[in-house]
This record gives sequence, C-alpha cells and structure tokens, in this order.
Amino acid sequence: MLRASTLSVLCVLAALTFAACGQSGSAGGGADPASLVPAGAPVYVQAAVRPQGERRDDALAAAGKIMRTGDPAARLRELVDKELADDGLTWERDFASWLGADAGIWATNLEAAEPRYAAIVATKDADAARAALAKFEKTTDSGPYTPRSYKGLDYRVDGEGVANGLVDDFVVIGTENAFKRTADTRDADNLAGSDRYEDAIGDLEEKRLGHFYVDVEPLLDAAIRNDPRAAQDLEQLKSLFPLDRLGPVTGSFQADADGMTLDTLVSGVPDGPFRKLAELSSGGTDLLGDLPGDAWGAFAIPKLGESARSLFSAFAGAIGGAAIAGQVEQATGLDLQQDVFSWVGDTGVFIRGGDMTSLDGALVIDATDDAKAASAFGKLVAVIAKEGGLRPEPVRIEGAESAFALSPPDAEKRVVLARGEGRVVAAYGEQAASAALSADAKIGDGEGFRAAEAILGGELEPSFVLAVADAIKLADGVGATDAEFDKARPYLDALGVVTSGGEADGDRLRSRLAVTLK
Repeated sequence: MLRASTLSVLCVLAALTFAACGQSGSAGGGADPASLVPAGAPVYVQAAVRPQGERRDDALAAAGKIMRTGDPAARLRELVDKELADDGLTWERDFASWLGADAGIWATNLEAAEPRYAAIVATKDADAARAALAKFEKTTDSGPYTPRSYKGLDYRVDGEGVANGLVDDFVVIGTENAFKRTADTRDADNLAGSDRYEDAIGDLEEKRLGHFYVDVEPLLDAAIRNDPRAAQDLEQLKSLFPLDRLGPVTGSFQADADGMTLDTLVSGVPDGPFRKLAELSSGGTDLLGDLPGDAWGAFAIPKLGESARSLFSAFAGAIGGAAIAGQVEQATGLDLQQDVFSWVGDTGVFIRGGDMTSLDGALVIDATDDAKAASAFGKLVAVIAKEGGLRPEPVRIEGAESAFALSPPDAEKRVVLARGEGRVVAAYGEQAASAALSADAKIGDGEGFRAAEAILGGELEPSFVLAVADAIKLADGVGATDAEFDKARPYLDALGVVTSGGEADGDRLRSRLAVTLK
C-alpha cells in the first residue's frame, strides 16, 4: 500500500498540475521522466504538470467552465495556495521556481503487500528543488529523516521508508528500493528508449495532458511467480482468454472547452472469446439513437445474440456445450439456439424520470427474425413468470402485438413483457414499454446525443449516454444526496453528457470515455 507521506507528495503534485496551468512562458525542465523508468516497469503514469501552448490554453478553457470563472488560472492558484497554507507553503515561492514540464510515477511488485513505486518530477532548477524538499520534510510528521548515499547520489529516507532526492534533473520520491532502481536506470535500458513503450504510446493523442502504460505480460508473470496454484489457474484461463498474448494497454487524457476525454488503446488482442467480449462492449449501434428521447441514461450493444452464441460455444464447449444446452432446455423449456441466439440482435437499456414516481425504463431487443422472436416470446414470458413466482396478465400496450404484465411485490409499477414488429421489450412500467416500442421522440434527435457524437470525434459511435443534470435531479428526488455531494454540485453542474464508444481494428481495440462541458 502507498505510504501516507508519499500520498501527500503526490496529492500536492496533482494540485500543482492545475496551478501550473496559470503560468505563462516556457516552463523549462522538459526532460522526459520515462528516461529514468526501468525498461521492464509494468505500470507507468505520466502527466504534464506545466502544460504549454495549446495544451495549456485548452486545459484552462476546461477549468474555466468547471469552476464557472473567467480567470481559471488565478482561481486555481488560489485553491492550491489554500491547500498548501497549513504547511506554510505557496505555489509561487516553493514550487514555481523549480517544477519542470512533466512528472511520472512507475510501480512494480503490485502483487506484494508493499508495492515498489517512485514518482519522478522534472526540474528546471536543481538547487531550488533541493531546498523545496528540505522545506517539505519539515511539514510532514513521517520523520525522522536519515541521510544516505547510493552510487554518488545523496538522498534522505523518512521514518516510513520513503526516500527522496535528486537524480540528474529530476526529483525522485518513492520506496527506497525503487529510488535505487531509478538511479540505476541512468546506466541501463529505460522505458523512454523501449520500442515496446514507444510503439504502444505512438498512437495516443499528441495534445494529451497525461497518459498511462500498463504492460500485461510482466504483471501476469509476477502474479504467478511464487504461486503454483495461480499458475495453474492462469493456464486454464488462457484457453479462453490468452491474456499473456496481449500487448500493452495505454491511454491518454485530454481536456478543452468542449469537454474531457480518456482514450484507451489495447493492442495484440488475439482472436477468440476475449476479442468477442471486447468488441461486444465497445461497438456502436443505431438502436441507441432510437431509444426514447426523454431517457437520461441509455446503453446499447450490437449483435448480442450472435456474440452470445460465440461466447457460449467457447465457454461451454470445453465442458460439454450440448449437455449444458440440454440441461437448460429441460429446466426451462428454452432451446438456447432457437429461442435466444437465433433472433436476438442489437440490445439496449434506457432509464428516465426525475423521482420515484416517474422513474421507469426498459430492456429493448431488436429482433433479427420476427417469426423466431414470436415463437420464443411466449416461452420467455412463462419462464420469467415461473422463476419470479408471478402470474402474467394480458395487457394492451401501444405498438405491441402481444404483451403481459407481472406485478412484483412492493414494486410501484408493473413489469411489462411486450413484443411488437421487430422488437421485444422488458419494461418497468407500461408507459416505458410503449415508449420502447414506438417512441414519439428519440435520443438520437436530441442536442445531448449530438454533443456526445461530437466529443467522440466522429470516428466512434456512442454506446452509452448519461445526462448528468437529469441524474442529479433523480438523486435529489430520491434523497440520495448529502453534504459532501452538495460541495461537489457546483462542479457537477458544469458537466453535460457522459458518453463512451469504441471500435475494433484488427488486433487493436480503441475506446473513449468522455464528458461534455456546458
């Protein structure tokens, strides 16, 4: 676990990332922290603590909207100085003179009770940085500090075993063993010079404010190194999910006046169930845009039946897929192939309403074969009613050719199972069932959906949308907010729509999680 003293340092650096946005001119200290990270480090995160040029302008534009101010730089410095005041520190006096352009943190031995980690911060004035470290030591309660030396480098270790010192043009803070490995990297292969790392981050957004790198292979190796049982379990898992063949997972964070985005890229994804699952969770579908326009939350995935068939074959095949399918049919009367996989197409979920009285929603399935859907519908109603101990009652629903209502105990609305032309729904409430089958207005026609499409960049289709203001309204309506939530409310009110989307391209999977700003 991270020690408290190191967490304090990292929290200060995170705050300074925003304060530094207010600095104009050249930041200096532009060396790459990854040049001191061991080449085999499995986890690395880097951030621009003093972004310049367009990146700085974009970050300030985002901060201005979130904080509702025309001078976000001044407001950020004010907030940071307020946090530093208890320790007798200020941004201008204690950090501005030495903090460089970028900072990073690498970690290893994550499977251990005490992982090893080191934060690496670029400096533009080594003497000022050394003085700042000395002053910071006086503000913490993790002493006493012990002076030590390693390969000509002087550093200090606090009472919790956290080391701090300068290595070339960088401040390094972390566990002592990681500090030494960082120092050793001056004369060894480093992450910045690794083709594996450079290839992995090469396709990330150039204007990013930060990025992360996770190399799956060494993490797996470490997890099973001293655990024969884990090694055996991993070998069994590899038959379905060959995680050891995955390339690194990377991602980047960007922000501007339109919103904030987190992009993730996974390379080396092998064929089989793993890729099918990834494609299922990331692909877009027209169904999302066809869901009711007054829904404030919605999610949709493409070709669920086809994907479910492939996954069932992969998972159940190893232990007797035919036998499992036979057991399911004997217990429920459902033939998985004919009654489920053969007709289930794109599938989505929506939710709407601002309080418990108006709250409703539905599961919506586009049928790829109406005849097979009609044949399966009665069986599905019977199975659901039997499992829930409920009696299905015929009900009239606009747009439905067949519909039944179930009345769960203590529920304010009935659950409606309905089938219309090209669609099957399971809804909470009769109005939701009707809207799911034939909505007067659609999500895809709304301003929020268009904003979601725009922030995803036009190349990715939304697979999830959430209107933040409506979600807050519901939280207020059901009494779920508290004092801490109210403190965050001014910032949450600046958020528009949360959305996500992704795509598969060969053995690479790309996704984006984003939020628009109002």
